[in-house]
Amino acid sequence: MKPPADGTVLRFAVAGLRPGHYEMSTTTALDIEAALERADDAEVFRPPPLLFVGGTGRSGTHVVAKILNNHSHFRKVPNEARFHTDAGGFPDVLSGRTGPELFIWRLRHHWYRNFEPARRSFRGIHRYVPRRRLDAASEAFLRRFEDEPEAACRQLFFDLLWPLATESAKAGLIEQSCDVVAEAPTLGRLFPEAKFIHVVRDGRDAAASRVGQARWLTYPRSIKQGLEWWERRIRRIDAGVAGAGPGRVFPLSLDELVGGDRRRSYRLMRRFAGLRNEEAMLDYFQSRVRDRNAHLERWRSSVPERRQAEVDAAYAEILERMEADGVHCVPQLQRTYERRGR
Repeated sequence: MKPPADGTVLRFAVAGLRPGHYEMSTTTALDIEAALERADDAEVFRPPPLLFVGGTGRSGTHVVAKILNNHSHFRKVPNEARFHTDAGGFPDVLSGRTGPELFIWRLRHHWYRNFEPARRSFRGIHRYVPRRRLDAASEAFLRRFEDEPEAACRQLFFDLLWPLATESAKAGLIEQSCDVVAEAPTLGRLFPEAKFIHVVRDGRDAAASRVGQARWLTYPRSIKQGLEWWERRIRRIDAGVAGAGPGRVFPLSLDELVGGDRRRSYRLMRRFAGLRNEEAMLDYFQSRVRDRNAHLERWRSSVPERRQAEVDAAYAEILERMEADGVHCVPQLQRTYERRGR
């Protein structure tokens, strides 16, 4: 399987839409859900060659990517590549905040393989990108960047990652770095054929999970700080959604996927990704993606009972603020909040 060629794809084709029926000038979360429900199968089942899955962190991006990885169309990148989203990555090198040589140095010495003390392990793309491929792709990037910076970034991404799809005889690739939706304005320009899924999770659970991951050694250290961290991340993602263009980003609730209207959430996710149902994907979803594995309402075990009403009130205020500001994923968050009885 060859990677997608350079070039521009019409917006409605990118989003799996057609003018006049499935295309929307405004795309709230509820608009997208309604459009996916009413669209004809022929309009929907056109999977993109590239699907980005992102979120705040601790929101369930890996769960969603694993479900879709069980379809015959998609191959998931094993872990976050990050060179196209993080500070010093594609957005910075294209804006001039980082030079191409410094970017390649970071690619070779940080994103390729680095030790993370909090995880006590090495992370990076070294697990699936051989050093020889890294060297060849880096040299090609430096040769091309001065004259064609965006094309150079696009080529580097596919030179490094597309062999995963080829080796698995897949026609599509899933990449799941957390910040892909926040950086959708840049990535959407580089990859006009791509779609984006924003995985959202109850902010109290995401905050509690992040605090636990940090082991109280780094920010956020408390549930209060965790909620502040979560709101900032959501708002940054919302800005990315606004810059991505209509119909390209689908907000998907992890809570609804595992503990709400599971069938509807699964169907909408699958239809947005352009996929017909397949037994392997459905079996994985039904057997592995369950509420007991998602740690729903884990925040309650992290917060003393006497303080839970205080945390709940703070979260309600955050949702109210975001609703007033028109943040795109609030409908999903409110449905979960109301279903749990607040």
